[in-house]
Amino acid sequence: MSFWKSFLIILISLFTWSSLLAPLHGHAAPFRQDTTIENQSHFGIFKKDHGKHKSTIENTVKSNKELNRDTSWVKVGGALRLNTIYAIYEGQTFPLGTNSRNEWTWDTWRINVDSYSDGLQFAFEYRFYPTFNTHFVKYGWIGYRFSEKYNLQIGITQVPFGLLTYASHSWWFQIPYYLGLEDDHQMGLNLTHNRDNWTFNLAYFPLSEPRGTNDPAFGEYSTARYSYDVVPIDGNSNIERNQLNLRANYHLDDWKLGGSFQAMEIYNQQTTHSGNQLAAALHAEWAKVPWNFKTEIIYYGYNDVRDDDGRLLNSVQMGAYGFGTYDVASEAIVYVIGLAHDFPVEWGPISNVQVYNDYSLIQKFGEMPINGVLTPFEKTQQNVLGALITAGKIYTYVDYATGYNHSWISDAFGGNSMGPGRGIDYQTPVSDSNPIDPNPGWNTRININIGYYF
Repeated sequence: MSFWKSFLIILISLFTWSSLLAPLHGHAAPFRQDTTIENQSHFGIFKKDHGKHKSTIENTVKSNKELNRDTSWVKVGGALRLNTIYAIYEGQTFPLGTNSRNEWTWDTWRINVDSYSDGLQFAFEYRFYPTFNTHFVKYGWIGYRFSEKYNLQIGITQVPFGLLTYASHSWWFQIPYYLGLEDDHQMGLNLTHNRDNWTFNLAYFPLSEPRGTNDPAFGEYSTARYSYDVVPIDGNSNIERNQLNLRANYHLDDWKLGGSFQAMEIYNQQTTHSGNQLAAALHAEWAKVPWNFKTEIIYYGYNDVRDDDGRLLNSVQMGAYGFGTYDVASEAIVYVIGLAHDFPVEWGPISNVQVYNDYSLIQKFGEMPINGVLTPFEKTQQNVLGALITAGKIYTYVDYATGYNHSWISDAFGGNSMGPGRGIDYQTPVSDSNPIDPNPGWNTRININIGYYF
């Protein structure tokens, strides 16, 4: 019997024991009548208060916190967002309204459904990106609470790894998002166990989330998805599957301290060869009004991952949002730190301004031959200084983002930047005739995103 089949049997057994043990703890009846999210059944179209931080306006799911089994409700919401950028890439900018840059675009519209009925939870989000003709599901799951301590989600659900819900404060994510290690969503099972000050997660994902629809003029069909994943392209048919996650988080006064572990199979659909990815993280968050501090350190490594010709890869291909794929170094340590401060104000409709700075760094271990000499991969950095402005249901991110060897803060989207580092000629692949640039410099993107959240 294979390792993954054995693991699946163990996982199913754990879920079964959780459900059998729930009545023994005295929770067959409704858990607490005084701690329900809503005091009576209702159908809610507009959520009254979205809070004032990314973690509340972008994550609106409440059904997984409901404790009263004798209630039913549904909330329907969503968001409409406009976006504009002013970019200075490779030392030059662009005229206004050129090639979807330095102009206003319709960034996103999305629909959210959050529902609870007699113990069953349901959450769903679908996103549309009209500017580049892409749409896909972000998450869609059914949940059940066996007891106050055990909750299970089945479907497309967030991977319990690292800082949750986000490692970032800004409209941009931190670098781990672009490596599939922040706000990742996969298809499978996620069991949460709360005990005293601890929160534990055990999850298994047989497959990544299903792809949506995109315009092939922008990128491979396999990249039409919300989360960044290893995706198949011509000559490199690798996919993610059989992913295991373990996470523990401890609540201590104003701190949340934890660790995460992840293992997955990287399977080549053409050759049937299997490699793997292993990742681990230590993470901490401190929240004391008006401050919020996040930090984590992540190690990841892809082992024995090969292309369709059987060649060992020192970078894997990742993609999302219907764009082209880009290189990601096969082994690295990622450092993340972010600090935010709230400033309550009374400026007409504006009630709060959260100012933040998020920084992350990829320290890579890979190397590749350049003119017969093994050349180390160059680091990647990202820094976002910005503010989130709250005015009723309108939220505006104003971000000054800078990137060093960054795939998406560049005139050449994608490419080698997060792998070996970009070449002297940033528009072409790294090779003997285009070696890695030892000092590629910083690129800048000023980004304003205005959203109405309902």
